[in-house]
Amino acid sequence: MTISIRRKKFNLLMGRARGFWKAYKQNKKGIFGIGIIVFFFLFAFVGPMLTLNDPVDDWDVGGRRVPPKWFMFLPGHQDLVPNLKPLKTVGFSDNNEISQWKIELSPIGSYSISHSQEGSPYGSGMGSVLLSLNEGASSSSWTLNVSKTFEWKYDAPPKRFRSDVAIKAEGFEGVEAHLKIVLSTPRGDQYTLWERTIKSDTDWFQPEYKVDSYSLRVKMIFPEGVFADPAHKIFNGTGMYKFYLGVCLKSTDQGSPITARIYIDDLSFETMGTCYGLLGTDQWGRDIYSQLAHGAKISLAVGLLSASISVSIGLLVGLFAGFMGGMADELSMRFADMLLIIPFLPLLMILIAILGQSIWNIIIVISVLGWMGFSRTVRSQVLSLKERAFIEAARASGGSTIHIAMRHILPNVMGLVYVSLATSVPAAITAEAALSFLGLGDPRIMSWGQMLHDIVYYAAIKELYWVVPPGLCIAVLALSFVMMGFSLDEILNPRLRRR
Repeated sequence: MTISIRRKKFNLLMGRARGFWKAYKQNKKGIFGIGIIVFFFLFAFVGPMLTLNDPVDDWDVGGRRVPPKWFMFLPGHQDLVPNLKPLKTVGFSDNNEISQWKIELSPIGSYSISHSQEGSPYGSGMGSVLLSLNEGASSSSWTLNVSKTFEWKYDAPPKRFRSDVAIKAEGFEGVEAHLKIVLSTPRGDQYTLWERTIKSDTDWFQPEYKVDSYSLRVKMIFPEGVFADPAHKIFNGTGMYKFYLGVCLKSTDQGSPITARIYIDDLSFETMGTCYGLLGTDQWGRDIYSQLAHGAKISLAVGLLSASISVSIGLLVGLFAGFMGGMADELSMRFADMLLIIPFLPLLMILIAILGQSIWNIIIVISVLGWMGFSRTVRSQVLSLKERAFIEAARASGGSTIHIAMRHILPNVMGLVYVSLATSVPAAITAEAALSFLGLGDPRIMSWGQMLHDIVYYAAIKELYWVVPPGLCIAVLALSFVMMGFSLDEILNPRLRRR
């Protein structure tokens, strides 16, 4: 018998759901709104998977403040160049990765090159190239070049280039080594990007300054001046360029045996172009598309959680005030009125400044300050319902206050809950965006509001590829929830329902 009753209830529920969907499908605004919402949900979950870049921590994935890659195909932007990574991998985890490089030795046979299992702690740590001088080597000096040649096919220079290396030295009694990173142009000009001399054993180390064109501006003195851009100076034409690490060993004590060993790892070189990705990069070279995709997740989470909590609070307060009446009603409504007269955004800013700039604090504060209007709506509906005949009948049959509220009052106000939930989400999304825009958002999390804050802070208003996406997403997502809310109101409100 119990199973039969449950089945009937389930069938009744499914019938109501089918009837609701049938009515909802006839509402064009509702279908359009829910279609946009579904798109943003898919974008929030699938979008971050399409990029490997972290929206906050991955700096310099491309040139700083550069337009999207598809700008290359627009008139007037033919001089844009993409990123170039001549090496498939960075490091020397096996012999296959060593084979990417051309290794030149002089004199031949005086030392050996092999793969070592010991890797740099700065990189993958999967292995390195080991240079070992052979015992009894007769020469007093030895040279090694580990080089990679690549083609630059563009007339314009890159936005930036950078390089890195990790080195360890052992057995340097009576030996000194001069190390240098060099970039050679098709014209034969050679530019030393970094150099260092070591005369004793060292643990793993990297260059003491960043080997990139930004920091080299003050280290490479060109005829144009100390602040000349090395990227423009070096890459001033097409052709084959050569990047290499040069090692020059010299014996300082002819009487002692030579046992010098040099480990080389994480040798890398790449250029960052003047365009990048689907939406370009920001002031710090971070991927704007990655920020937009992760921001969708944050905005949806803030909107749905804040709206759900605030609507739940408003529902409970409204039910309590309307059904209990008397002093309980008076106190709860006067408290709601007090919160309603306080300006929302200034109060929000003060509370976030006190509690701290955390995404969870933002959700809690928006939720706590967003229930008052809905509670008054629920209260007025409860005051009307509790005077109906079916409520009087429930009381006469001995129904308790909780039973009447949960079984008879609550189902009749759920239509208001659905509508208010849909219309409260855009308010929560725009509130979070406003806080982030004003600099009170969570700095560890990228949201659409934080993107707008960065745009204003770095005076990037004219860069539409950066400005339009977050602003448009906030507007469209908020509009879609409003349209869905209006559609639900037309279906669930008996006064607006189309028969």
